Amino acid sequence: MSKPRITFAIKKDEQGEPVEVYLYLNPDGRDQLVAELQHLSEQSDHFHMQHDELIAEVLMRDVPYESDEIIPWHVKVMLRPDDWDRRYFPHVMKDDAPSA
Repeated sequence: MSKPRITFAIKKDEQGEPVEVYLYLNPDGRDQLVAELQHLSEQSDHFHMQHDELIAEVLMRDVPYESDEIIPWHVKVMLRPDDWDRRYFPHVMKDDAPSA
């Protein structure tokens, strides 16, 4: 078992424009991320991913795999149940009508 490694990086094109976000995970990082995702509920609706282990539930690494730009800010992962979004953010539900 190794230390979890979770790295968010921005891939850029030849002109230096961002084109994709990469998420690199080793098996222990994957397990930690999945555990945090499965823990989300209406009572515990978010968690933080950051480079500072004193603040974040999930520690992100700041060592790039290639010539990637590491995402320097923190990430907040939030559970958004449909009933909350219908009530507080109905515009996000516009194209989410149930299929017949």
